[in-house]
Amino acid sequence: MAVPFRAKDVAAENTEFGHPDVAIVLTQISYYYKGLTDSQMLQCFNRLSQDESDPEIIYDQWISLEEENDIIASIKQWKRVNLKDYQQRTQLLFPTLRYNMLVINYFLNHFVFPQESKQFPHKLVASAWDLFSSLREKIITGFSGTNDTQLLLPVHIRQCDLAELQKTDAIVLNNLLRPENYHYQYLPISTSSDDILKRIIISQPTIQVILDVGALFVDGTNRQIAVKWLDLSDKIKIDYVVYFESDSTFVCDYQYQHHAFLTSPASERLDRCVFYLDEIHTRGTDFKFPNEFRAAVILGNGLTKDRLVQACMRMRKLGKHHWLSFWSSNEVHQQIRTMKKNSISPNEKEENIDDRITLTDILRWVYENTQQTTWGGLHLWATQTVSKRLWDYGGSKKLLTQLLDEEQQRELEREQELEEERQQKRPPSVRPYEPQLHNEIKALCDMHGPMLNLSKLTSVFCPIADAFLGTTLYRECQPHCWQQNLWITDEFKRVIQTYRESLDPFLRPARWILIYRNEHIIFVSPFEANWLMGRLHDLYRKQSPGELFTTTLRLLLPRTRRDQSIIVNTTTLKIPPSIGPDRGAVTFPIPIEWLVALFIFNGTLYFETTDEQAAYCRCLGVCPKPRTEIEEDAFEKCWITVDGFVKKSDYRDLLQLQQCRFHANPLAFVRKLVKNRNNTHAPLISHVVIQYYHFSFEQKVKSLGFTSNLNT
Repeated sequence: MAVPFRAKDVAAENTEFGHPDVAIVLTQISYYYKGLTDSQMLQCFNRLSQDESDPEIIYDQWISLEEENDIIASIKQWKRVNLKDYQQRTQLLFPTLRYNMLVINYFLNHFVFPQESKQFPHKLVASAWDLFSSLREKIITGFSGTNDTQLLLPVHIRQCDLAELQKTDAIVLNNLLRPENYHYQYLPISTSSDDILKRIIISQPTIQVILDVGALFVDGTNRQIAVKWLDLSDKIKIDYVVYFESDSTFVCDYQYQHHAFLTSPASERLDRCVFYLDEIHTRGTDFKFPNEFRAAVILGNGLTKDRLVQACMRMRKLGKHHWLSFWSSNEVHQQIRTMKKNSISPNEKEENIDDRITLTDILRWVYENTQQTTWGGLHLWATQTVSKRLWDYGGSKKLLTQLLDEEQQRELEREQELEEERQQKRPPSVRPYEPQLHNEIKALCDMHGPMLNLSKLTSVFCPIADAFLGTTLYRECQPHCWQQNLWITDEFKRVIQTYRESLDPFLRPARWILIYRNEHIIFVSPFEANWLMGRLHDLYRKQSPGELFTTTLRLLLPRTRRDQSIIVNTTTLKIPPSIGPDRGAVTFPIPIEWLVALFIFNGTLYFETTDEQAAYCRCLGVCPKPRTEIEEDAFEKCWITVDGFVKKSDYRDLLQLQQCRFHANPLAFVRKLVKNRNNTHAPLISHVVIQYYHFSFEQKVKSLGFTSNLNT
């Protein structure tokens, strides 16, 4: 499958060519050249023998494509084929037909195309136009350093050019056209990266930076190209080479040691470095190059003004202390030469055209590419709205291959493709609440005044179960059964303005908690947490000697992976931190009985210790397997339901489940909440498994490779 690339060696994320005919043809060609594996051949023959009404006719057609003299007698006829004969199957049958086109077509038609090339009556398409829908009430703004694509902006966008910056384009062009930049060379046909580097090394003036905006260095990775350049460089003048891997900057020395650029000595000795910037990093990167540095700008086919200028402006002092040399491929050179030849007046001589290529000729070629690119984009632009602008700028010209430029994103569910096609449904358009900061929230930071009575401040502080108001979870959450010291703020509860709409998709993630006087746990919104964070830091800096904090802001993460930290009890990450006996917050780890209630609320999937596991079960009133003799006896007496829940308080006392506060079975609610919090069903291998009668916690621990300690 051909994949669109953002730049050299950088494929576009999750994209592939969307033209179905191209995909089918490339798939067929790939299988014709590669042939079928033994397992794929076995799939074909199993289907032939089990599902076809007349396998002999099909097999005869396959055999007819083979040379008569090449077919062994024992496999010439279908009735002689024995699929249970391993030797015949692997040494005679499969090798003979592995590259047979009819067999390959049979495999593709029955095992590849039905899964891979499904078509649906509707296609979901999203583009930049959706960001600027006329349905939006808020103004959306953005910034770009270039304006070459203003003709292709969605119709709802208005470009505002600042008056003081309107001269920028002219200044950049003036800097490009300085005489110091009049250095141009073109490369022979099929020049390799090594050849380009060797030419750059011996060129004068000396070049310290390569801006590969034309992506001509295609026969090696960035690291390989950088190391090769270092090997060719003068060891007296150069100590390091700087390059990119993904979006990280690395440096290599003559001992071939590769280190992060920012932490290496090279970051302070740029004058001893050479720099290779591949195509994708010729924009958006910033180096403080020393004065009198010169860059080689590599020109490739189809280069536009936007890309060229962005690349050249990596040299921040261009026109004053930084300079350029231009290098083009042979193909680009011929294009520039032809354009120059066509622009010469009849009175001018056409001699020595190669020697007289100037920066003006290069810029003329770049502007022509920009015009063609804009024209191509107008066809895609026109598919989003009426085609009036297309006629205004292009007349009746047609682009018949525009569909080949289409890219699409796909989430491939390899194991489930036969059963379902997953398509994410967009949430409805809603209006968010404006954030508010109540005085009562500010009062929580007062360390010396009387303690607030949260139960009387009902306009600001609500019981934790009120977080589910307006959702389908509220009826099942048993609102009055949660611990009395667990709260949410009204701001935490307010997410969107809605009318008779379910708030299930807008349930706020439970992340920030305030431990108030080491007695109450209050979930706050990110807006409130931001203010509290600043206030507590101020108080921490101004505190008196020996003053301790009993109110702390903490981050609580749901444990969605086995080895993940939930941060909440990490002393150095509290706000303010607990860093000493006479300074900072009082070391107050949240009791495990409180913590497991928070685990239920935030959708935690894994436990760190067996104590957490046991406390979680006690909180839910669940008695999981394996059971003790007493518990087995209670199960036989129907004190314990099939899913492990114990309802009656008398039975809970006997089974040491007194801490359970839920009157009814909460497991269906927990299952639904876990799905909502994690946007999926809880994985069966997680510690929190709702189907207790099938998968007990202890059995899950063993299946995960643990012993009796979940900390292993």
